[in-house]
Amino acid sequence: MKNKLTLLMMLAISISVFAQKKELKVAEKSLKKKEYAAAQEQLKAVEPLLEAADDKLKEKYYYIKAKSIYGDGKSWKNDKPAGLAFKELIEFEKESGQKKYLKEAETTLSTIVQKFAKSGSKMYKEEKYKNASYQFEMVYTLSKQDTSFLDNAALSAFLDKNYDRSIRFYKQLLEIGYTGIATQYRAKSKINDEYVYFATKKEMDNQIILKAATQPEVYQTESRTGDIAKNIALSYIAKGDEQGALDAIAEAKKSFPNDYTLVISEANIYYKLGDNEKFLEGLKEAISIKPNDPQLYYNVGVLTLEQGYVDESIKAFEKAVELKPDYADAYNNIGVAILERTKPIVEEMNKNLSNFKKYDALNAKQKEVYKEALPYFEKTLELKPTNKGTLSTLVGLYELLEMYDQQKATQAKLDAI
Repeated sequence: MKNKLTLLMMLAISISVFAQKKELKVAEKSLKKKEYAAAQEQLKAVEPLLEAADDKLKEKYYYIKAKSIYGDGKSWKNDKPAGLAFKELIEFEKESGQKKYLKEAETTLSTIVQKFAKSGSKMYKEEKYKNASYQFEMVYTLSKQDTSFLDNAALSAFLDKNYDRSIRFYKQLLEIGYTGIATQYRAKSKINDEYVYFATKKEMDNQIILKAATQPEVYQTESRTGDIAKNIALSYIAKGDEQGALDAIAEAKKSFPNDYTLVISEANIYYKLGDNEKFLEGLKEAISIKPNDPQLYYNVGVLTLEQGYVDESIKAFEKAVELKPDYADAYNNIGVAILERTKPIVEEMNKNLSNFKKYDALNAKQKEVYKEALPYFEKTLELKPTNKGTLSTLVGLYELLEMYDQQKATQAKLDAI
């Protein structure tokens, strides 16, 4: 009885294999005739029996499946399923040791990947960030070694304000150990003396030999890990999730404790949360990291001025112009900060409208503040002669200080713009 069962099982398997071969041959004929839909339909009869098939039959099945989905390669809607099918074929070829279709599959998949990459780049330039993100994601899905495209997908999602998607991709990049460090090859073109970038050193060397380019360089790009950690935090900030952002920054600072952007982002969050003490701590920490950066001192000045710390802001703006003597905006903001000192004087004047002696004394004190601020606005105008805001401010100050000739001349400059 046992022998009969074994014989029946062997017979069933033989019939199954025969049926598979028959259906695959029919599907293959349909493929050759470019009857792609028919080929896909015929493959459905093979699918239930695929698990028991030998590797050669499986190889043919995966090949016909990928080719029939791809068709003539002209339909964009087929690129995603075709790419996934070719990827499936390649993975099977490598795992099983079958290599009959490997080269063709890799070439076709590369073509599909390039289409997605090109489309994503085009959409990104056109600021169609949502579509760009999905195109870049497909590049990475089909070609896992192209991790930079997952980075592109994350950035595009951020610009599309899809912050959950952005966070997911950025976290995925950190999980796979992505650094973004890459070897770059560039040389200066003989045509316009601008840098031209090459995919390989060989391509660059050939241009040097042909004397089409000069000054060849091989260099490593900087790590993107810190920027990715920061972008996760910025995504949380954009979502309005301050605590999520603080947690992300705290995690990022474990690896990048002296990263200015992380420090200043953390300070800004505390500012939004109304924690002035931690806000100022963050600003001081940022200054310790970049003690000679005029932009940093300017930013610190703006932030402290917004918080009402006038003296602190003036010191920061003064340090900015010390480091950058032509920093027009910093000169302007010193003037703005000085004018903030008139607010309590004006409040007192309003309380003493009937006390002429005190009112006049306060008025004189107010004018002294105007005189102190005036040179900074004049310096700003010297550096930015056509700045309407500065001209308008000076017209008002000259009038308040009864400097009518200067007022008239400045008004003429403003009117001429």
